[in-house]
Amino acid sequence: MTHETLLSVRELRTWYELRKWGFFRAGYVKALDGVTFDLKRGDAITIVGESGSGKTTLAKTVLGLVPPTQGEMILAGEHLDGQKRGKALAWLRGNVGFVQQDPYAALPPFMTVDRILREPLVINKVSKGDQDARIDAAMGEVRLTPQSDFLHKYPHMLSGGQQQRLVIARAIILQPQLVVADEPVSMLDASVRVEILQLLRRVQETHGLGVIYITHDLSTVRYFSEYVFVMYAGKIVEKAEVRELIHNPLHPYSQALLTAISDPDPDNADTVKEVPAGEPPSLAHPPSGCRFHPRCKHHMPGLCDREEPKSFEPTPGHFAECWLFRQGGTS
Repeated sequence: MTHETLLSVRELRTWYELRKWGFFRAGYVKALDGVTFDLKRGDAITIVGESGSGKTTLAKTVLGLVPPTQGEMILAGEHLDGQKRGKALAWLRGNVGFVQQDPYAALPPFMTVDRILREPLVINKVSKGDQDARIDAAMGEVRLTPQSDFLHKYPHMLSGGQQQRLVIARAIILQPQLVVADEPVSMLDASVRVEILQLLRRVQETHGLGVIYITHDLSTVRYFSEYVFVMYAGKIVEKAEVRELIHNPLHPYSQALLTAISDPDPDNADTVKEVPAGEPPSLAHPPSGCRFHPRCKHHMPGLCDREEPKSFEPTPGHFAECWLFRQGGTS
């Protein structure tokens, strides 16, 4: 594993325009509002946060499905400006794979497994001999074997776990450098979730892929990635290695997410969990200062509600955007 940066994101903003009566501009939904991070080649990062935090918008922006409003993205030395066309767009599609949340909805019901895997190869002008070899190899990697038993099946003939294996095979068929997995196990039975995550991890390590794993479920993070980034209201509020964040969450929102994880121990069934009151803010009219301050029990009037916190580093490699750590220095 190298320490080369595969994906660099700087001050990324993706805003959706609001219109009134279909004509007049009524403002913007600030789904991403100043996101910065680096992903090393061969590493996996997990992005966690509740619904509406901006996770899926981040995935769509990296995939080139939504153009960024501001900021910079560089993948393997290539600038991604959201306006790529022709060969530049084909390069992006070939170097970024996508594992969708709902495997059944992601697979065309009128195509066989063979055609689903062959279509991206045909579009990218891969020779017929190489097509067969790549399909065989990809199916072997995701354990859709023996391959001959699956090639002529349609998606509805596969189980949910097999459908997601097929989605993963399609994501890696073009030998990308980066894979974005958006809630890849949320639609699957609990019995196969860890199996699919372990499969993704094995594929990632085999090919040295960079992976962005997006989820709202912190309980699955320890099975997959090196780093965790916590998102709230369009911003990354905490970054740390997996073990460090799970055992020592710093930001009050990260602490709330970990508190909300289900505890299977029946002795703790009557334990009252402290979760922050209120609802996530409107991204069309986000609060001033720290966006979590209306729900935070550590809210410091005159500071948290007026000034947006910087990224502080209380301990090496552990960053938190919270005024509680203003003595820890800035990143």
